[in-house]
Amino acid sequence: MENMGKLKAKNILITGGAGFIGSHLVDELIARHHNVFVIDNLSSGKEENINPKTKFYKVDVRDRNIFQILEKEKIEGVFHLAAQPIVDKAYENPLEVIETNVMGTANVLEACRQKGDLDFIVVVSSDKAYGRAKELPYKEHFPLRGNHPYDVSKSAADLIAQTFFSTYGLPVVITRFSNIFGPRDFNFSRIIPGALEAVIKNKELLIRSDGKMIREYVYVKDVVDGYIKLAFNIREVSGEAFNFGSANIFSVIDVIKKIEEILGQKIRYNILNIAKNEIPEQYLDWTKAKEKLGWEPATSFEEGIAETYNWYKEYSKN
Repeated sequence: MENMGKLKAKNILITGGAGFIGSHLVDELIARHHNVFVIDNLSSGKEENINPKTKFYKVDVRDRNIFQILEKEKIEGVFHLAAQPIVDKAYENPLEVIETNVMGTANVLEACRQKGDLDFIVVVSSDKAYGRAKELPYKEHFPLRGNHPYDVSKSAADLIAQTFFSTYGLPVVITRFSNIFGPRDFNFSRIIPGALEAVIKNKELLIRSDGKMIREYVYVKDVVDGYIKLAFNIREVSGEAFNFGSANIFSVIDVIKKIEEILGQKIRYNILNIAKNEIPEQYLDWTKAKEKLGWEPATSFEEGIAETYNWYKEYSKN
């Protein structure tokens, strides 16, 4: 394992760096004294998330000019996070999610191939890439068989990333995370942001599913730590995929009850049971990340919820 403290500053490009997770990654890399460049079309990312110490390009990941940015800024490493992240939106507009998540990934990787001489390329996939796996927990060797627009866009992007490693020898590594939560997530259709908003604004929480869906929840700071560990240990992990998760495996109703306990407040909710194509139960085996990278989540669910709640509360005052 490389010592992060001894690493020289690198020129690093982050696609989706104005988004929920990307902005946290940007902040951490800047704190570690790297030179960070951000590409984001601001379709889901927010301008206010952009760290003033970055150089920002308002560019779509499908734009062929990405190669010129890599060349101009002498980029040494890439984190590819940009994606259309909303499952319901993907169901309503499948072409957009496939164009962005699949062709956007192919475009970024092709720009990296043309640039050459990159130290690392971290491609962010998801547990959704596995689709409806036949056994739990999901393991890295399981086939990627998403069968709905969002899931299949993740399966395809993941396979394309593997192709650029196996065919062209690019230093690619793939992350597959479970459900991520934390400050700056403005997708209030997700259960944790939605529940915290319901507490802060004293409003009814509308639950799209039947409330019984079981998912695994991991805090955004632990996610960022996983990304960075992969990037700076690329020699040991190139061409591989890594699951990252936690011990926080809960049903939707469990999440609500836990948030009530942590915050000491009741949440009014209404189960709509209108969600389409939801997989009943998903969680990951992240033994490989623990054994090969020394990674494990450092933030408890209670700590993560408290931090996230405090952030939303402050934000709602503005």
